[in-house]
Amino acid sequence: MSEEFNAILDSSFNNGTPIWLYTDDYIFGMVPVDASGNRWKEVSYTFAEKDDPLYVTERDANLSFQFLLEEVEKGVSFYVEDLNVLLIKEFTDSLEGKSGPEKINSFISELIHNSSKYSSDLPIVKNKDQLSDLKSRL
Repeated sequence: MSEEFNAILDSSFNNGTPIWLYTDDYIFGMVPVDASGNRWKEVSYTFAEKDDPLYVTERDANLSFQFLLEEVEKGVSFYVEDLNVLLIKEFTDSLEGKSGPEKINSFISELIHNSSKYSSDLPIVKNKDQLSDLKSRL
């Protein structure tokens, strides 16, 4: 499974900027499937699941945005004590009326470039060079 996960990591920047979040229990990512940003691959690698740690599914951008928002607000916030979910909600509310690809790309860009606005220690990969940090967790 880790070979498949490593392959996903290695190609994750091929069609745009993905998001990779990590905790002590799992790694979560949303990876653009096409350059237009219309389709996204959700990736989750759960360390406690020894037999089948990797979960991968593909969705359209709107649905992927909703799943990403839920993961940040409910999943990551469990691990990051100072995560300002209200500020995140304010930002995502400002995306109302935009297309699915615009929403998810804007949200990912905001979290990567302004992570300190939302948490003093948001567990996020900010660039391709940091993918090795995720690989070392496997």
